[in-house]
Parts: sequence; structure tokens; C-alpha cells
Amino acid sequence: MSASNPSNHRDDDALLNLRVELRRQLALQQKSSLYTVLGLAADCTDAAIGEAVARITAGGVAADAEMRYALEILGRPESREAFDRQLMDQLRKPKPVPIVIQPAMAQDGRSPWLVPVTLGIFGVLLLGMGWLGLNYMKENADREMKLLEAQARAEESRRRAEAIPKTSELMRQAVEASAATQQRELDAQDKAGEEARLREERFRDEREKVYQQQLAREEKLRQEAEKSATNQATRDVLNSMSNQAARSARER
Repeated sequence: MSASNPSNHRDDDALLNLRVELRRQLALQQKSSLYTVLGLAADCTDAAIGEAVARITAGGVAADAEMRYALEILGRPESREAFDRQLMDQLRKPKPVPIVIQPAMAQDGRSPWLVPVTLGIFGVLLLGMGWLGLNYMKENADREMKLLEAQARAEESRRRAEAIPKTSELMRQAVEASAATQQRELDAQDKAGEEARLREERFRDEREKVYQQQLAREEKLRQEAEKSATNQATRDVLNSMSNQAARSARER
């Protein structure tokens, strides 16, 4: 079993000490931070932050930009460590100490150094204010950029989450439309088959009717022919009898 690296323990201890000091400085200077947004202390564990992230994201309540930024920065150990070190550097910056000048007084009661010292102090103050303003603008721009990036990622995640039920609904509608089309095609085939069967039955009925009519006509012709033959035979017998009677009369 390999021994743990002592340098890793030293780094973890140094990071923990930094966060403990960060918590103390925030309390002494009465300043808030991203930890305040999440309701956590600056020296809390990464697991505690993970639980807070899970609790907030599982609540179903839309988080504001500051909350999303805090979740994005503190939710990842690397960005959290960088944030902690940057915040500690800002808290440890020395506060400006007012300069009190006791100039030597001239004979007329006015200090000969008053004007140049005042101008120098004024110039130093202007330079300091300019530097602070530029630094503040840079930090504010970086913060705004990170907020915009976090908002863009959150918006992309929201759109993807919304696209999932829409895609499922489109797929369901497509399946239903395909099933309806197949059903209509089956119904059309059944209807066409039924119409063909009815036409076949009508054709057979009409053919049978014509056949029966033809048989009836042939039977009628046969009967008429038999009747005509019978009548002709009767006439022939009568004519033969009449001729015999005439011959017999002449012979007498």
C-alpha cells in the first residue's frame, strides 16, 4: 500500500488555513461574498457546496444571475480555489492611511511648503483613484463577463431541457400520423375490395338473369314450334280424311 504524498497534505492544509482566514476577514470587515449568496461559510467543504448546489438546482426555482454565478464558480474546486485566493488578496490590501503634514510656519504665519505639498498629495490621490478606478472597472468587466457566460450556459441548458419534451412530442405525433396513414390505406384497400366483390356479384346476377331470359325465350320458341307442328299434323289428318271421303263418294 503506497504512502500518501506529503506535499498534497501540505497543499490541502494551506488551502484550509486560507479559507479559515478568509472567513475571519469577511467577518471582521463585514463583507459579503459568493458564499453569502449560497448561505455557506467560506471554510465549508466541497461536499457541503455540492449539497447546496444539488438542493438549489433540485428545487425547481429559477435562480437569478448572481445565484447562477455563485453555483458556477463555487461548484467547481478549481474555480473555487482561484476565487478564494483572489478574494483574500483583495481583503488583505492595505487601506489608505491619511497623511498628516505639520509644515513649518513662516514668519507671516504661512507655511512655505503648503502649496507644493498640497499639490503633491492631490496628485498622488488622483493617481491612486485612477488606478483604483481602472482596477475596479477591470474586475467589474471580468465579473460581468463571467455572469454573461454563466447565463449563456444556463440558457443553453434550459433550451436543451425544453427541447427534449418537444422532440418527444414531435416523435409521438409522427408515429400517430404514420399509424393514421396506414389505417386509412388499409380502410381504402378494404373498401376497394368490397366494391370489387359487389361488382362481381352484380355481374354474376345480371349474367344469370340474361341466361334465364334466353332459356325462357328458347322454351317459348320450342313450345310454339311444337304447337305449330301439332296443328299442321292435325290439318294434314283432316285433309287426308277429307280426300278419302271425296274419293269414296266419287267411286260410288
